[in-house]
Amino acid sequence: MVERRSRRWVFGGLDIVLGLLATGAAGLGCAGDLSPPGETPPGETPPGETPGGGGGQPGAPCAEASDGPAPPQAFALHCGGCHGAHGEPTGEFPDLFAFDGPLSEFTEQVRKGTDRMPAFDEQELAAGDLEAIYAYFASGAPPAATCDGGEVAPGACSGVSGKVSPLFPAAAGGKAITTRAADGTITLEAAGRVRGRHEREEEFSPFQPLYFENRSYKFVIEDAIPAGGGTIKVTWLPIANASEDQVINFRCWYTGDGNVFHANHGMERISSTHWEFVVERNARENREIREGDLLEFEFGVFLDPATVEGRTSYYSDTFRYRVGSGELTPFDAPNEAALSGGDGTIPYIYEEPHLYYEQMALNIQQGSIQRFLEGRRLFHTDFATGEHSEGGNPVFDEHAGKAGPLSNQGACVGCHLHNGRGAPPEPGEAMATTVVRLFGAGASANGAPAVHPSYGRQLQDRAPGGSPGEGTATVAYTEEPGQFPDGTPYVLRRPTFRFDGLSAGPITSYSVRVARQVVGMGLLEAIAEEAVLERADGMDCNGDGISGRPNLIPDPVSGELRLGRFGWKAGKVSVPHQVADALVVDMGVTTRLFPIEECGEEQAGCQGGTGAGPELADEDLDRLSAYMRMLGVPPRRDTADPAVQRGEALFNQAGCASCHVPTMKTGSHHPFVELRDQIIHPFTDLLLHDLGEGLADTSTSDHLAGPSEWRTPPLWGIGLLEAVNGHTQLLHDGRARDVVEAILWHGGEAEAPKRRFMALPREDRDAVVAFLRSL
Repeated sequence: MVERRSRRWVFGGLDIVLGLLATGAAGLGCAGDLSPPGETPPGETPPGETPGGGGGQPGAPCAEASDGPAPPQAFALHCGGCHGAHGEPTGEFPDLFAFDGPLSEFTEQVRKGTDRMPAFDEQELAAGDLEAIYAYFASGAPPAATCDGGEVAPGACSGVSGKVSPLFPAAAGGKAITTRAADGTITLEAAGRVRGRHEREEEFSPFQPLYFENRSYKFVIEDAIPAGGGTIKVTWLPIANASEDQVINFRCWYTGDGNVFHANHGMERISSTHWEFVVERNARENREIREGDLLEFEFGVFLDPATVEGRTSYYSDTFRYRVGSGELTPFDAPNEAALSGGDGTIPYIYEEPHLYYEQMALNIQQGSIQRFLEGRRLFHTDFATGEHSEGGNPVFDEHAGKAGPLSNQGACVGCHLHNGRGAPPEPGEAMATTVVRLFGAGASANGAPAVHPSYGRQLQDRAPGGSPGEGTATVAYTEEPGQFPDGTPYVLRRPTFRFDGLSAGPITSYSVRVARQVVGMGLLEAIAEEAVLERADGMDCNGDGISGRPNLIPDPVSGELRLGRFGWKAGKVSVPHQVADALVVDMGVTTRLFPIEECGEEQAGCQGGTGAGPELADEDLDRLSAYMRMLGVPPRRDTADPAVQRGEALFNQAGCASCHVPTMKTGSHHPFVELRDQIIHPFTDLLLHDLGEGLADTSTSDHLAGPSEWRTPPLWGIGLLEAVNGHTQLLHDGRARDVVEAILWHGGEAEAPKRRFMALPREDRDAVVAFLRSL
């Protein structure tokens, strides 16, 4: 059901309503399922048995909204990048249609600005334009669309035709993460994994050897404080038997000094897989427990050697529970601005920050965690040798020999090191975490790119036994100097690609693409179609110069037309689609989605390598998809820094947020309850934008995406790229060496925002960079 934010957001006064003019995002919408109605997606749990729980009920069929007045062009130019492009209330932000104050109050706030919205003087926003904006909102909101499960039309302004089938057309059922009894008692369920050391020490963030074998657990918090009680009961439920000789430790209430807890107790054994402890006082302050207290706790884990191989004594995750909230929090103090992934945002990493992209979502549930861990094992498995990329783990024999006959890598982690971004090689060196997509002439019948007849969809440089593959690609750069209006010089690098050792003739139509970071994909998959399509404005009806449009892709399972969400050109409709495509194109591993090896029609030797059936079972594709879906999003940092706050306002004011939309809300129907109804800050609209000839590739088509059109990449986690991957290279081919160069390459629809950034004084440009580094 498409919702409108209620008047409760307006109660805080005009500061709340208008102070967020420059920080809004896409609105709420309908949600939907990977498979055609009546089918269960491969590897998924049927409706009503969703692993994480939760749920919701189907509503009425879709009804289109009636046309309403267009928002003033001045609103689209100055405010539409953060609020909805047509003025609709968005994300967690206020409903400006509900504001009922006079024009004088509206004008005063806009002229004065706030910490999160720059002040607009009359040169930037004329009095007549301001009056028109006020009148538009004072006239009342246009009727909203409602739907549940039906096809969704992109809209007349989108620039595309054809109705889109929702990915998840109906509520998946399941069990809620948090429940509240009639007397007010809160019950919260979550899950965790064993750790090598305490939170603030090395060996806390890595995954220990054999992490995928019987080393996860569920825990339950029963908070009686809101019901007038005085205790919090914590139950620990390991997947494997605990030691017969050791008592499970329960440590709680940080002292504020490293990893020292005020209390360290033994839990009561109910059975070998059921342990309990009742917290009766706030040991940190030596008093009764009160609502709002922050209860930090961890478990000391001792497993039964008869149940697990290898190490049996572990530490656990460290959890923070805000008493009375029913939620885990990643932070010591509340910080809504830092919750990039909503409830799935991970805590800060104090040691080994290169592992920031590898952690599971904080709100992960028992039904998801083991699939996540087993999926991680597959992600780190070499499908040629069966070897795990990390020491101490056995060879996965059943998956050895599946890669090829042609490939670029043997393992997912080969391109996505630490789940991060790839980078182009140094000039003249062979590519390792970058691939070359190839194109034939025209397009296929369903709009997909035509396959190159001699090479298939991708130049694959590996063949069995170390023999040469289809060829290799290298890069060289031409420097292009320039300067900002204030005289500050810069140098851009324009890449030129060379192909050597080509086995079947020249290549003319191609696109070089680095591996993308993979955090937060489940949350992007969970965004309802309407929340994306309502921003589509391919005809630029609002006159702001931004013409984002969706890529519409046939589902590889059902053939239904769906919204493209993943990939540099938004060519994949779901996480399983993305995973299966990467398996076959990058590694030569077939699945039910793509059961034929990635070959050109003229590659007889390659075609001969295709087996009788899919090489990877549906259950393993489901495990890999669960891993990708439940990777947690790193939190923002330095949100209280004045430079970061000023940079955020300038980022919005320049118009960058027109495409890099700060905030969205996920829908209510995703099969994983952890991903439902989350306010997230991905800084993307998931739409295609024309970025000009400077960034165009030589592709012939990519469904609806032309050579110069690219999906807006999410920016969450971008400030951690150097810590994770040791570089700061950006854009689809990695040509930009930092965020400033990436901005300077923007053209087309982004030309005006780029020019506004360039015109800023150096101190303000540095503030924008500081903001981006905080993400």
